[in-house]
Amino acid sequence: MKLNGKGIAILAGTCIMALIALIIVGVSGAVTTTNDTDNVMSMNGTINEADNNISADVAAAEQILLRFKNPGETQSGNGESAAETEDVKETEPQSSEAATEAVTEPETEEPSPYANKFMVNVTEYLNIRAEASQDSQVVGKLYPGSGGDVLERGAEWTKISSGSVEGYVANQYIVFGAEAEAKANEVGKLKVTVLTDSLRIRKTPSTESGIWELASEGEVFDGIGYDGEFIGIYYDGEIAFLSLDYVNVELVIKKAISIEEEQEQIRLAEEAKRAEEEERLRKEQEANEAMERAARESQYVETVKTSAYNISESDVYLLACLVMAEAGYEPYEGKLAVANVVLNRLSGGAYGSTMSDVIYARGQFSVAASGRLATVLSQGPNSESVRAAEEAISGVNNVPNYANFCALYVANYSRYNNYTIIGNQVFYN
Repeated sequence: MKLNGKGIAILAGTCIMALIALIIVGVSGAVTTTNDTDNVMSMNGTINEADNNISADVAAAEQILLRFKNPGETQSGNGESAAETEDVKETEPQSSEAATEAVTEPETEEPSPYANKFMVNVTEYLNIRAEASQDSQVVGKLYPGSGGDVLERGAEWTKISSGSVEGYVANQYIVFGAEAEAKANEVGKLKVTVLTDSLRIRKTPSTESGIWELASEGEVFDGIGYDGEFIGIYYDGEIAFLSLDYVNVELVIKKAISIEEEQEQIRLAEEAKRAEEEERLRKEQEANEAMERAARESQYVETVKTSAYNISESDVYLLACLVMAEAGYEPYEGKLAVANVVLNRLSGGAYGSTMSDVIYARGQFSVAASGRLATVLSQGPNSESVRAAEEAISGVNNVPNYANFCALYVANYSRYNNYTIIGNQVFYN
């Protein structure tokens, strides 16, 4: 049969389509019967198309052949590679809401400042060793409340740095991360440093509060916690407040101590203890020498007999109770001298005109202010104190010129014009 130009074109198109189907089967090895049917239907449709579509079919077929021949170099219908076309699809313009969702990154938590920190969890101390072994040399110690930096964390041992010490500690005696932070907040101390001059130390956490004093730049206080825009501090035995805007707050924890540092501390402590003992002995010797000298220089006072005092029974009782409170453990002569000091003051009139005025004069007899006299008044004086009071009232005076007395251990002999020592008391003027 002789084919004209149109028939030749149709036959060529049919052959090309058949060749495409064979190539697809050879390359993919996975074309199904359904696909084959679709191809046949496509070819039948192509044969029935008009002349002006044949050239387009041929061109399309050529592009399909090229795609299977060089997949990486095949050009798409608009001159772009398949891969490039996919990239463009992925970056097509989106709505403003969709774009916001696309670029929004998930929020990430701030890393904990204790992520690479540790704290000890012991009641006495924890040894720091030179190597990760129980038999290794001890190079330092961590006492309760101590912590530091984690250098290398292992399964059983962790290499740490604290103070001047680096070494290994057993994991079972330390805590990390959030636990370390909680422990630090529990045992650490707040150090508050003033950053400006003339900072007001307030009585309450308010700018309207009264002011204790002004703090200077660089002054350091112990903090006790936050209260809004203020931090509480200890100031002169009181709780006060500083503005957080003008201070630096630091949580301070203890550090490790090396074996050498610990030995030096022990040496210094022993040295201080020896010095303290030597000072105590020196003062004791000085006190003994002073007492001996005072005893030598103490003047003998002759007991005199004066007129009796006209005093009520209640005043006699009050005087006897004062003698008991001031000289209850002193010898009888000391009790008599105390009674006569009171009577000498009563006679002089400088401390009042009654027995009660003299005994309760402000700042004179310490037992009246301390409550000791009140106790004796409620319980009653001993018989020797009553005897001393009655004998003094009858006119027997063993310290006729003295209106003052004190215990030996507080005596200042350089201030006395004359004095005499009776028992453990000094009577003077």
